[in-house]
This record gives sequence, C-alpha cells and structure tokens, in this order.
Amino acid sequence: MPNLSDEELVAACLAGRESAWAALVERFSPRVRGLALRLCRDPRDAEEAVQEALIQVSRDLSKWKPIAPLEAWIVTITVRTAQKVDARAARTAKGVESLDRPLPDGGTRELRDRNAATDPAAAAAQGDLSARIKAAIAELPPKPRAVMELRQEGLSTKEIATALGIPAGTVRVHASRGAVELRQALGDLAQARRQTKL
Repeated sequence: MPNLSDEELVAACLAGRESAWAALVERFSPRVRGLALRLCRDPRDAEEAVQEALIQVSRDLSKWKPIAPLEAWIVTITVRTAQKVDARAARTAKGVESLDRPLPDGGTRELRDRNAATDPAAAAAQGDLSARIKAAIAELPPKPRAVMELRQEGLSTKEIATALGIPAGTVRVHASRGAVELRQALGDLAQARRQTKL
C-alpha cells in the first residue's frame, strides 16, 4: 500500500481496510510525531498529542477534501492538537504548588519541573548550543513558538497560516516577534560570536 496516492489511501481507509490505516499511519506518523515533539514542551505530552491527533484524523478522515494535500490537512490537525495538549499541560503545571509534595505517610514525591529542560540558562550551562536554542524557542509565547517551529519544519507562510487557522499577515507578525524574542534570549551568544570574529 505504500504506492497508493493520498486519495486511494483515504478511500481504502474509509472502506475499512486495516492495512490502509496502517499504511496511512506509517506514512504520516513521523511528521506528526516530529511536530508534536517540537510544539509540546514535554515528550510525554507530545506522545499524548500524537495519539489524539491520529484519533482525530481517523474520526474526521471522511471530511478531507482532495483539493488540499492530505499531509497539510494532517499537519493542521496535529498543530492544533499539540497546542491544546501543551496548553492543558501548562495549566495543570501551574496548579502544582510544590515540587516536593508531602505524601500521607510523611514522605515526599519529587515532581518533574517542566521548565528545567527548557531553561535557557540551564541549557547554556550544559554548553549545548542546539539545546539552548531549542530551550529559547520553547520559552516563546504559544503562537510565536508554533510559527517558529513550523518554519523549522519547512512550512511556508501560507501553510503555517492554514495549520494555525490565522491570516498570513499574522503569521509574519508572530515570526517577527518570535525572532526578536529569540535575539533577546540568545543575545549573549550573538555577542560572543561577534567577539570571536574580531
């Protein structure tokens, strides 16, 4: 089934062929997983987003129209699902008052600090430039972060606008704001690079 066109694959899925659904998942799950990992701050939330996105794809597959590429339609579902899951996780994390909550027996349960992996200072201490850039992107507000991540995935302004459900001009504004915030967050890196060139 790997040689089927998107239209043929969707038709086979809608006809109830399990092998078609497996082929669809095999074809698009790397992209879905990659997007979810980029848009969610926690890998566990990303896995949840992958599952929810694929469930929604299976539920809404009959709504897909061949006028748009199937991949773009799935990317849109994935982006929106990942944003919802990440926002839900952030709201839940805000409700946690202590990282060492006392248990009824007097012990403590250490909770993972969701921001530890995305702290630009912590990433810099590790000396990993890539991790530092990823951490700075993860600290951006949701819309600029989504735009920057989708740009990294190679999507055009129009594709990002479709995926996020916003006008192309708004995509450009979020990209500009994200770039400004990244420059500020990573300013010491730029300064260090300028000094090494002198």
